[in-house]
Amino acid sequence: MKKIKNSIFVLFCFSAVCLQAQSGWTREAKGFYLQASASHFSSNNYYTTEGRLADQGSTFNTSAFLLYGEYGISNRLTAIVDLPLVRLNSFSTTETVGGVGNIQLGVKYKLLKNFPLSLQVALDIPSNDGSNFAQSKIANDFGEFDEINLPLSDGEFNIWTTLAASHGFENGKTYASAYSSVNFRTENFSHQFQAGAEVGHLFFDKLYLIGKLRIQKRLSSENNVQSGSFLFGEGTTFTSYGITSMYKLTDHLNLVAQYSDYAGFLVERKNIYDGGTFSLGVAFEL
Repeated sequence: MKKIKNSIFVLFCFSAVCLQAQSGWTREAKGFYLQASASHFSSNNYYTTEGRLADQGSTFNTSAFLLYGEYGISNRLTAIVDLPLVRLNSFSTTETVGGVGNIQLGVKYKLLKNFPLSLQVALDIPSNDGSNFAQSKIANDFGEFDEINLPLSDGEFNIWTTLAASHGFENGKTYASAYSSVNFRTENFSHQFQAGAEVGHLFFDKLYLIGKLRIQKRLSSENNVQSGSFLFGEGTTFTSYGITSMYKLTDHLNLVAQYSDYAGFLVERKNIYDGGTFSLGVAFEL
């Protein structure tokens, strides 16, 4: 039975940029997981705060290099860190600006001894005040260079609370997870709700394929003056789907690739650029 649990367990312990992995499992005591990944997103299809598609003409680009880690404090308590070491933002008409993104520190606790149900609480720590202006490449009609704020951080603390449950099937190769999260935001930003599910299967004893689905809704119906850049996420709603592959290079080293995209079939897209995100990384666990 322990062998089955261990073969399933490795699936849940990596972080994705746009589709967050959540599960009811926690790490064993003194066990750890570390992943380094790079991602890229590019789109000129912007959905307004009213849900209307507006072609902005200029293409928005963002790339990131991220580190994600987990450590088993005990068999039921896991510490988590998510660190965007470098994040680069630009439009096709502006220079590129970069820096460190929001740092997330969290703990996950297994609520039941014999069933994978967990509660995770994570603190998003802002890396700056939310100001990071990029200058246009070409001067305007007055001979001046325009500026636009492309923040790497929303400049405020967030507290994410997530309840997740998982089930590993008897074949030892298939699992399913579901979760719900509330993001408690500060600085007068609207709180957010997320829910999602994922299903994974191990092929050829080497390749994990994982399908994911996630929604995000705004918990406040009031119009908020704290809108600013779309990168602050104020009023942002969406349906997101994706697929992740994890190939076992060795018993402890994995190659991870992911694609994710947005849709509007469950929750419509608002205040968001619509397009696909590609990411590639390596993961080590012990």
